[in-house]
Amino acid sequence: MSKKIIWLMVCVLLVAVFAGCSRNREAGNDNNANSIGSNNNGGNNGGTDNEAAAYPLQFTDDLGRTVTLERKPERLVSLLPSLTETIFAVGAGERLVGVTTFCNYPEEALEIEKIGNLYDLNIELILSLEPDLVLTGRSETLQQSLSFLDDNKIPYVVVDPQSLDEIGEAIIKVGTLLDCKAEGEALAAKLSAERAELEAKAAAIPEAERPRVFVLLDPESLWTVGDGEYLSEMIAAAGGVNVAAEQGSGYFQLSEEVLLTIDPDVFICTYPMRDQVMAKAGWQSLSAVKNGRVYDVSSDPVSRPGPRFVQGLEELYGIFSGHEK
Repeated sequence: MSKKIIWLMVCVLLVAVFAGCSRNREAGNDNNANSIGSNNNGGNNGGTDNEAAAYPLQFTDDLGRTVTLERKPERLVSLLPSLTETIFAVGAGERLVGVTTFCNYPEEALEIEKIGNLYDLNIELILSLEPDLVLTGRSETLQQSLSFLDDNKIPYVVVDPQSLDEIGEAIIKVGTLLDCKAEGEALAAKLSAERAELEAKAAAIPEAERPRVFVLLDPESLWTVGDGEYLSEMIAAAGGVNVAAEQGSGYFQLSEEVLLTIDPDVFICTYPMRDQVMAKAGWQSLSAVKNGRVYDVSSDPVSRPGPRFVQGLEELYGIFSGHEK
């Protein structure tokens, strides 16, 4: 398995589908379970945005687990790049004491202690950092390896948006957990307005002019993304049509024969592969190659369901509408 695919599994989906990890969708899609409350005086949701969170704070995470925080978290460990970005975006980045090797944004994240990655957590190092809260994603691999947190009475919370609509909800959840509720709500509102503006422009692209898009994850094994996934939703929201959605759902390999048959108008490469695609033998007849519409995009804003997703949408819209920079 290539390093590019491993990177994608962590940064794009927050779940390692290629390593046998799958989402627990039934647990994660219960909107009634994703609630924030307090076991102190019946809850803390009724105050103003500027009101400090009341601790102990009870939280039901994206796996339906009820977690109680006895006090405001001051020493955080993040196990997903999108969560690291969100923590910084709501103004709590200075409380991070540990992040994964894939957490590369913002620049300050590069200076924080690295505790490994989804598949190779440094348990001793995490314990030595004495976190009072670990934030993580929805992954069977992670769930199987986090028992050491329970054993050491370190609370962990799963916050893992799987769609564009859930990103704002996730930002507010993280903000509320960290006593940055006002910042989380303001950021979520700003991103929602920016998304609506971008999607209105994308909706103006006539159906007949919407490019048929193929997301290329690996030019050798032809991994791509189909229906029901975050990247596919990003393509549609930016004004494109994901041609692989007609071939299947989730992440899968496509045969070269099928690729030549569906003949996409546009290739979106999640890592620098354009030169390789343009020179690949047997692909010169593809419309995207003939017309030079093969694009290396900014992988993280396009593939991470986090605070920079609107930047990803803007980049994709520029490509699909012919206004790329």
